[in-house]
Amino acid sequence: MLKELAEENSLLNEDVEIKISDTKLDTARIKDYPLMSGKEILLRANFKGCYGDAFTDKPVEFKGTIRELLDKGNRAEIIATLNAVMRFLGLIDKTVHCTGDEPEKCAKKLVEYLKELKLKKIGIIGFQPAFVKEIVSNFGSENVIVSDLNPENVGKIKYGAKIIHGKYNEELIKNSDVVLATGSTIANETFEEIWELAKKYNKRIIFYGTTIAGMAKILGVERFCIFGR
Repeated sequence: MLKELAEENSLLNEDVEIKISDTKLDTARIKDYPLMSGKEILLRANFKGCYGDAFTDKPVEFKGTIRELLDKGNRAEIIATLNAVMRFLGLIDKTVHCTGDEPEKCAKKLVEYLKELKLKKIGIIGFQPAFVKEIVSNFGSENVIVSDLNPENVGKIKYGAKIIHGKYNEELIKNSDVVLATGSTIANETFEEIWELAKKYNKRIIFYGTTIAGMAKILGVERFCIFGR
């Protein structure tokens, strides 16, 4: 997608710089954000003063043209750059991760939204502690199913919810009224399977966060991101 967009707008020879973000989250109440524990890294692309983020587990940096990036870059670098370029072109917003206690505030806004939908069973793909904590608190642990790929989380009880392995996402989706999925799925290549399962079982799926900003626009999928910048 980045290649086509860059070609259409004559941007292939323009420079982009990607660095590891030092985004700081408030850990006073929630201490197990993957970003703060080093389990995930946030890459931030700078394209002509417009920024785009993408989560990855590979801490890499880059400086060069978009053409060079397309030849050498990994998936997360390309997605971060896609977000920055689409931001530059005015196609999307909220491409930069929130900070401080904003994930907790976002969780409260998300719960308000979910209550309006009048649904009972909520599936969460990707352990986002602020979301899990707030949703379990409001909907009850018996109505929340959470999956994750991090072996340090799988099998644990977190904020009242048992974390199952992502290989059971089909059961999670099948047994949920609505599914919340981390936008990082677009970077770790699990998006397509999750999206197809949601269609198979006719389930509403909402992707959250900044990583999926550009692809959500391109693919027309629902995205929730209140405090992104």
